[in-house]
Parts: sequence; structure tokens; C-alpha cells
Amino acid sequence: MTRTRAMNLTQFSRTVCRRRRWMLQAGVLGIILGIAPAWGRAQNTAPRFEVKNYVITAELLPSQHLLSAQARVDIVPSSDVTTLAFELHSNLRVEKIVDTTGQDVAFKQDGQALNLSLINPLPAGKAASVTVTYGGMLNSTDGSPVEDIKVAYVGPEGSYLLYPGHWFPVSTNHGNRFTATMNITVPSDETVVASGRAAAPERQPGKVTYTYVFDNPSFPGTVIAGKYVVQPATAMGADIALYLKPGHEGLAAPYGDTAAKIMAFYSDVFGPLPSAHLNIVEIGDDTLGGYTAPGIVGLASRAFTNPVNYRLLAHEISHLWWRSLVSPATPDDAFLDEGLAEYSKALYVQETAGDAAFEDLMRNTAIGALTHEDVAPIAQAGQLHEFTAEYQSIVFDKGAMVFHMLRWLIGDDAFRKTLRAMVQQYAWKTIATDQFQRLAETDSKQELTFFFAQWVNSTGVPQFKRNWAVYRLPKGYQVVGKMQQDLDIFRMPVEIRVVCQGSKPVTQRIDMVGTTADFTINTRTKPLRVLIDPASRILKFDDKMKYQVMMARADQLVQQQALLDAIKQYQDVLALNSNSSLAHYRLGEIHLTLRNYNASMEEFRRALDGDLDPKWIEVWSHLQLGKIFDVTGQRDRALNEYQRALQTNDNTQGALDEANRNIQKPYKNPPRSS
Repeated sequence: MTRTRAMNLTQFSRTVCRRRRWMLQAGVLGIILGIAPAWGRAQNTAPRFEVKNYVITAELLPSQHLLSAQARVDIVPSSDVTTLAFELHSNLRVEKIVDTTGQDVAFKQDGQALNLSLINPLPAGKAASVTVTYGGMLNSTDGSPVEDIKVAYVGPEGSYLLYPGHWFPVSTNHGNRFTATMNITVPSDETVVASGRAAAPERQPGKVTYTYVFDNPSFPGTVIAGKYVVQPATAMGADIALYLKPGHEGLAAPYGDTAAKIMAFYSDVFGPLPSAHLNIVEIGDDTLGGYTAPGIVGLASRAFTNPVNYRLLAHEISHLWWRSLVSPATPDDAFLDEGLAEYSKALYVQETAGDAAFEDLMRNTAIGALTHEDVAPIAQAGQLHEFTAEYQSIVFDKGAMVFHMLRWLIGDDAFRKTLRAMVQQYAWKTIATDQFQRLAETDSKQELTFFFAQWVNSTGVPQFKRNWAVYRLPKGYQVVGKMQQDLDIFRMPVEIRVVCQGSKPVTQRIDMVGTTADFTINTRTKPLRVLIDPASRILKFDDKMKYQVMMARADQLVQQQALLDAIKQYQDVLALNSNSSLAHYRLGEIHLTLRNYNASMEEFRRALDGDLDPKWIEVWSHLQLGKIFDVTGQRDRALNEYQRALQTNDNTQGALDEANRNIQKPYKNPPRSS
């Protein structure tokens, strides 16, 4: 699942040079981010019943934003029950509920909670069903299970009913896998896409009904409808259809070809899917950046770009394996979904863009992981709210780093075997962390309790220090040194790289157990530097990483509109690195937003006097200074700054285009927003 946030000219720096941004405000869209399924908080007790199947008959009335539906819910109690609990979008009101015999069932709706009271107990192990008749208007974020994000919408420009939107009665155990039959009626000029085997559409005057049947237990609870141009794209053994809105037809071929390549790669690494068919469907820009259901990848309109946003596509397609085919057993196992999806994306980046791009991506992932690593261990993810920066950091980023480190520990061959065994043994099932551990132990022939205890069940990361000396040998040099870090239970192989004069670096893998480890490395030419874990295979802190993590935390505060807190955080960054142009630029942006023009101007000038990393800071600092002079009535000085911006010849994010516009017409502040 993928989330996005919008970009304006004062926000673009966070888009260009940081990685993912978390908090999304309604109607503000931009850089793609991943989000987790709506697990909810970890449950204190085991679920008392399991949903086995849904039969949903629904009609969408787009012009009125209305959904009218009836859902038969087939369940099997695990113990005798007299009450049943579901969750339903709070804008949808239940009209009636009946049991298997047709008798009315008493119920109560309170927000999203739908509680049923049964006159006759349902015995353990015996199949039963309830049928819920309900409906309502789905046209805004009001009542959404995901705050400030529309995940269930019905409208004339297209409808999307995503599983996290709880547009039908959903078990409070969100890991409950189920089968489903969907009968969806829409206006005759619309097309419906859902998971499963499609029947021939049934047409009647002004309407058409689409039926989809999904026979394997998964999460086939997503329905997308609209006026689509359907483009088949069959390549490399994959059967792919694209449902695009008018104007995006030209992107069908590149997105279809890229999706086929991604599916072929994942099929080789993880094992093939039971079905190679995939529907890629364009959804609205006012929702998640992407969402994957069995056989469906829904992408927001803004995600269809030229060139293809292959990283987003790789993340979403991986969910056909990680969640649709194999899903976490509990919310505390969620890294086996989103963390593995993030690392699957990284594997594809390595395959297509090479090791340098892969290592760069993993360094950025490590920054994200460290931003909130100390909040909770991965194994306590169920205590976190999914749509937060903390969840992103721990489940997505640290989760991806766990798979990265496991691969380094057990080797590529055993790692691939583990993922394939996961698919083969747990297809259409859930998997817990201890079950995944046993798979990895079997395929690597290693006991891995220490690894999962350290990286999944605990918080804390090493901060390496090293001392080393060089000795002259008859035929070269010898580096003798010691590594140190503070975690008593640390146990990992660590790569040492010696950079040498006039020859290739020499690397050695050192097994480190505890707080210290010695190393001795011989080189042919003179050693210049000793690097610890240069390829970022281990989640760790160092001075550079500390700076980047502090910047990431400050950026998140800006996204949350906690501007005064963000100012303090950026000032802490500057205490660590006073030469940071980026921190000064961010402070300048905040002060400009607050219309504190003197402070803003001072920070942009300091940004120009700093390290100018990244390079675009130069052009944008001049551009921002020009805006300040314009809004304070100093047109000549503004024109001078715009000209200096043009002299950089750097059009990052359209900077030169904006400078030219402001030369033609003075910049004016937008109205203050609430």
C-alpha cells in the first residue's frame, strides 16, 4: 500500500533530497510513500470467530455518491458466541441484519463499531451466517477509517472501495483471510474491476452488473469502478490489463512492459503466483498513492508518469506475494508484509539499476529506520498506529533492513530459498515471525535466535568505533585494528574495507560477537583509510547518519505542521553541523511560511554560504530571496536575485521557469491558509 503527499514550491526540497514523507493532509499530494494495511491495534484476546466468505451485492450511484449494499457474512465460531463484532465505515448505516434462518438480529452502531447480539448462541465449529443490509454516502474523508484519507469513495469521476475503507462489515481481526463473491451494479457506461474470476456482465436498461468470484482465502475486498480505456499488455509470460482514464492511454505500453518485467523477476526470486493475470487500474488522486489487492494494483493518477515510476510499481506488485498470497499472522508480524515489500522493491532496484543504486536506496532506508527506531521493537508493531511516521520507520524501513541484514548473514542462496519456501509452504495462509525464522534456519542451516532477538524483538543499534595501525611487510602492508560498539548482545558479520593507494580496496568479513572484535588485513599497497560496513549492510549509527536522522525528524515535524518544534530540531542539526546548507534552507522555508522575512532572508543567505549540499539549494535560495524582496516592495533587488538564480542554469523542480515568471510579474504571497 502506498501513500502520497503533495508538493508545492516551499515543500519541494523535502521531496527532492529526503526520502519518504509521512503525514498527508487532505488534498495535498506528491511524493510516493508506503503505508501498511489497516491492522488496528493488537488485540488482547484471540478472535472468537473467523469470517470464511462474503457474498456482497452492491449498487453504486456515482451521481449521488451513494452505495447501497447487502453482505452475507459466512463465519465459523471458535467458541460458543452470542455477540459478533465488525467494523464498518461510519458513513454507512445498517438498515437490517438477519441470521441464517432469516430472523432479525439486534445490532448497535457506534462510529465504525458494529456489534451484533444473538438470541441463540452460535456453537463452536459450526458454520453460520448473518446478512447485513446497509448503505450511505461516500464522498469525503468524513467517517473514514483512515483519518484524513479517502479510502472508500463513490463519484462520477470514478469510484474506489478499498479494503481498508471498511465499505463492508470487516472482522475486527484484520488478518482474517476470506473468500468472496462480488456482485457490483454500476451505470451502463462504467466498468468494474475486482479480484477473482469474472462472469459476463449482465446488462439492463441504464445499468450493468459485474460479478467476480475469488475462491482462495485472501483479501479480495477491493472494488474499483469508472469510465476506463482498457488496454491489454501481454509480455514475458504475464497477462496484464491496464484500466486507464482518458488521457493516459499512451502510458499503457510502458507501464505494462515494466509490470511484466517486475512480475517475471519476482516469479524467479519468490516463485510464481497461482495466477499470472494482473489488472493495473487508475484511481483518484485524492486517495492512497497505490493499493494492491489479489490480482489488482490500483495506482493514483499522479503515479502514472513518464518515465515509469518503477519503484512504486515494484513495491505494489510485490504485495501480490506479500499479503495477497502470504500475510502476517498478527499485527506484530507486520514487517513480513510492508517491510518485505520495501525490500522486494530494493531487490528489483538492484537487478535493474545496479549495486550503486541499491546501496544508495538501502542507506536511505536505514535513515528512515533510525528516525524512530527507539520507539518500539518490530515485534511490538501492533501497539503503534499504522498511519504514523513511527510505524513507517519501524515496520517499513527497519523491517526492510531486517531482511537486508538477514540476507547478508545467511547469504543470497539461502535467503532466496527462504522466500521461496515461504511462498510454497504458506500460500493462502498467514505466517508468524517464529515460523519465518524456522524457514530461514532450515535453508541456511544456522540457528538464528540471536538475530531475531537482536533485530526484531529488541531496540538499539550499534555505533562502531575503530582503531588501527599499519605495519610494513616485506611484500606490502598489514593493517591491525580493533572494532568496538556498545551492544552486549550484538552478533553479526561485519565487513571491513581498507582503501589503498593506487590499487583496489581490500575487504574482509569479520564475525563480531559482543562489544569488540580484532582484525588483521594484508594489502599490496599503502593503506589510506579503514571503513566499517561501507555497503550499509548493517543498521548502525555514525556521525553522518546521526545528522541525516535528525534532518529526517525535523522534516517530519514540518509535515505535521509543528513548525516551532521543527525550528528547534533544525537548530539542533546546525549545532551538529553548522555548515549544513540544507538545514539553513529548511529554516528559511519555515520562516517564510510564517512571514518572518528577516529571519527567512538570513537563513537563505546562510544556506548560500554553507556546503551547498545538495546543489539545487543555490538556485532555490536565490529564488526565495527574490520572493522576499518582491513581497516587501523591493523590486530591483528581487530582479537581481532572479537573475542570479538564472545564472546557476539549474532548473531543478522548475526553478528557472519560476524565476522567469517572477521576472515578468512580481511574486505575491498566497492568501494565508487556515
